[in-house]
Amino acid sequence: MKIINIIAATITTSLLLGCATGKTPEDKKKNAQKETAKALQQIYKDHPSSKSVINQSLAYLVCTGSDGYLFAASLSGGVCTLKEKGKSEFYRFASVGVGMGIGFKQVAFVYAYSSAQALKRFKEEGWDAGARAEVSAIDEDEGGQAVANTSYDVDGVRIYQSALWGAAAQATVQGYKFWPTDFTHDVIQNSE
Repeated sequence: MKIINIIAATITTSLLLGCATGKTPEDKKKNAQKETAKALQQIYKDHPSSKSVINQSLAYLVCTGSDGYLFAASLSGGVCTLKEKGKSEFYRFASVGVGMGIGFKQVAFVYAYSSAQALKRFKEEGWDAGARAEVSAIDEDEGGQAVANTSYDVDGVRIYQSALWGAAAQATVQGYKFWPTDFTHDVIQNSE
């Protein structure tokens, strides 16, 4: 029963830390913009070449959320802002993975779309899958960071990832599902 409680706490924490908070859809949109803008600044800091790639892309998706790893399973969730032609659309994401891992961290990632086909695929299907292996630890008090920040190209999409805080060691295969939201009938209801 103790393992079930730990898993339930991990799921709840992952979802709550990865959400846009607010009492109204407008509040949630403002907070999502604020959180994803902050995540984008961290990506720029960790990946100096990312700014020019993102600025030249057709569109880009900035996400922030949390990852929890407990033995053979991993869970994550969060919020994203898709920027295309000066407009913003909001998405939620959830992820489930299998493999080995332990830990919890808050993450930021960006998908920069250089291909119209890749952008269309994202909007129509909302799926992404990949293998991840890393060890990360961030100590804000010491001002240090030891983390496997990654970037890679996949079928017309340049992906940048950074850990914002937390510690984890994992080797997982994860699938991400993204879905659009205007926060009117939000899956996660909470208030500040």
